[in-house]
Amino acid sequence: MTNIHDCIQRAVDAKELNPVRGRAAQGQYDQLVARYRSVMSEDQAQLAAAADLKEATRRAARSRYHAVINQLQALRRIKALIETAPDPARAVKYLIEYSDGPGFSGESVRSLTDAYHSSIAAGLYEMLTKVGLNVLGNSRDRILLENLMDELHGIATGNADAAKLAELVRYQQNRMRQLFNAHGGDIGELADYGVPHAHSVEMLRTRGFDAWANTIETRLAWDKIIDLGTGKPYAAQPGTIPDRALTDRFLREVYENITTRGWNTRDPSLTTGGQALYNQRADHRVLHFRSGKDWLAYNNDFGNADPFSAMMNGLFGLANDVAMMRVLGPNPRAGLEFAIQVAQRRAAELRDPKLEKSVHAQAALARTMFNHQSGANNIPESVGWSTFFSGVRAFNVSTQLGSAVLSSASDMVTIGLAANHIGMNPTNVAARTARLVASHTTRQEAARMGYVAATLADAGAGQARYFGKLMGTGITNRMASATLRMSALTFMTDMRRISFQMEFSGYMAQNADRAFADIDAPLRQVLSDRGITAQDWDLLRDPAARFVSQDGADFIAPSYWLENQTALPRMEAEGLAMRLQMITQEHLEMAVPTASLEGRARMIGDTKGGSASGELLRSAMVYRSFALSLTMNQYRRWLYKKSGWSKLGYVGALGAGLVLTGALTIQLKEIAKGNDPRPMNDRKFWFAALMQGGGLGIFGDFFFSEASRTGGGFGETLAGATVSFVGDGMGLVAQPLGRFIAGQEPNFGRTVSDFGRFNTPVIGTNPLTRAVVSRGIWDNVQRFLDNDAESTWRRQDRQREREFGTRSFFDRGSATPSRAPDLTNILGDQR
Repeated sequence: MTNIHDCIQRAVDAKELNPVRGRAAQGQYDQLVARYRSVMSEDQAQLAAAADLKEATRRAARSRYHAVINQLQALRRIKALIETAPDPARAVKYLIEYSDGPGFSGESVRSLTDAYHSSIAAGLYEMLTKVGLNVLGNSRDRILLENLMDELHGIATGNADAAKLAELVRYQQNRMRQLFNAHGGDIGELADYGVPHAHSVEMLRTRGFDAWANTIETRLAWDKIIDLGTGKPYAAQPGTIPDRALTDRFLREVYENITTRGWNTRDPSLTTGGQALYNQRADHRVLHFRSGKDWLAYNNDFGNADPFSAMMNGLFGLANDVAMMRVLGPNPRAGLEFAIQVAQRRAAELRDPKLEKSVHAQAALARTMFNHQSGANNIPESVGWSTFFSGVRAFNVSTQLGSAVLSSASDMVTIGLAANHIGMNPTNVAARTARLVASHTTRQEAARMGYVAATLADAGAGQARYFGKLMGTGITNRMASATLRMSALTFMTDMRRISFQMEFSGYMAQNADRAFADIDAPLRQVLSDRGITAQDWDLLRDPAARFVSQDGADFIAPSYWLENQTALPRMEAEGLAMRLQMITQEHLEMAVPTASLEGRARMIGDTKGGSASGELLRSAMVYRSFALSLTMNQYRRWLYKKSGWSKLGYVGALGAGLVLTGALTIQLKEIAKGNDPRPMNDRKFWFAALMQGGGLGIFGDFFFSEASRTGGGFGETLAGATVSFVGDGMGLVAQPLGRFIAGQEPNFGRTVSDFGRFNTPVIGTNPLTRAVVSRGIWDNVQRFLDNDAESTWRRQDRQREREFGTRSFFDRGSATPSRAPDLTNILGDQR
């Protein structure tokens, strides 16, 4: 009897079938026959194997067809966007991250990703508040979280709360899976999938394959793990562990895929990127654990994220992929390259050398931004060095940014300008922020509307606003997060972001009784610029799908509208709701700016973590990416203004607002340090206020001083916090040794106390504890170790008074202030 193996070989010999695919098919067939031979005759085993192989091949063909159709649709849409854009060069970049630029109405990956994240958080609000991470980075309810993990893996715990939360998570998982498939992917439905794993590549490499396989083999649900070659599970019954000879190849492939980051399945080539997204996500669902406890046990050995973060990162990661596929197609990198080629062709046809040069520059920038958004640039060149330096950066945040909440006063300026641009009343945003801060009930109402604090779902959201994602080790990331939470920075940022979104929703509802052509002109311009039509508006203003608060206020809120509208099929409604949320996110970015993709791409390029250049640039960008993003956002908004008077008015309001809030921040920080406010009657102060308001407050110290507030020189500050920290650490030995060699007193005590003063995590720069830590703890350490401490303090006090015109109301070495701060000093009164 001729079997399929022989037929495949004849096709290969006749050059009718690719030899690589032929060998793969033969291997799959032989594996199936070997498996079935133990339970049926040889002939029956060959027939069953042939049938299964044919079905698996047909399914793969259908999946490829679906992906190709979606990619072609995406390319057609991209072509129209680039060809009709006033500036095709910038349109390429806007596909990744949008900024003000009239004429481009397409969606962008960054905005759409943020929109999906917001909607996921809205759907999981109850889960976030019950088992999310607290200020110390621990789950609010560890037992409930463990029960939730079991429920997600299909294990009934008898805990009603856990079962309810599991349904909420499953709903969002299934929603993202369906959206992924709708845009060209192929993820099969699987009940009780659980939570994806964040594997520690370094740990897998260190322990080796055998240790990893022995650990994971007995914890996997082999009846849920599909052999992709046959389309059948490895085990027929739950709890069954197949023979290692059968699973060894599978486990080795998984291990190699994780530890080589996918390079084991592809060869180097001239094409950019690797496997398309519509293929990658199926791979991510290969491993299925028997229970939540098995997942947790494996995670303790080979994971690099806590279960809550792994759950949210899995959803957010899939949402990012959905956004990329929706904007650029199932193979997003190919979609971006197509967009670049369309722009290049248009520039060539116009015979415009300036446009050709612009397309080349914007294409390079867009590719780098894509790599940051996709996570490709997060793959380190050296895992060990990347982890170490990322940990140092996170530690620096915990030692230096406790007073950042005071710097966030500049949000009041950008919120006001963003509100005015849309047509909203800035006073209303400020008033709603105050109500949100003061009232838990108001925050719950915002959550029901669909607006949830970002830091509930992502503990690192607060630090990411200023610095991008920090990839440090667990303890340093927790310290950084705790620093920003304990100072109320993350809370205030969340409240400002929620209030702006609520006011925008309320503003739209105020216009809901009017046709699109009759709504307020600024709002109509904002919506039409980003592709909202009159037909869309009629759907969005449906009274039955609007949120009404307890006091009768009306809101058009995207997430709430999505779950309550009945006029559109679900997939169409998803598209419209996320488009409106995308618009909200884009104007929210102008109101409460973050570290942008473009800013990150311009500052660190395609450098990798763990490399010398990559780590140096990442260090240099800490504390600067936010300032660069703010500057780029406001500059483009200024260009957006049509008349000279409007441009002048905008830059005047921005400049005056930032300088005044910078001045306020400087004075608040001086008081937090235990000093009187600085005199405001000289140019030194206003130079520093200008720098502070623009997000570069640390450089204000160098206008009239040689050292920064943390003790480093200009070069160290310019190079970044990591270099300054390394310099401080080396100085513990180098400075006393240098003084000793020069025949001077080593003053080791002064060096140690200064190092501790500038590097105390969490409470070292918190406005409420900063002076107590510095004066009450480290001054006394210095006094104990340094006989010359008192005279040193007097010199420092005289220098501060000479340079900044301020005195201390909190005596050195004291645990409490000696008097209240002298507020009259702002007038220059030096009594």
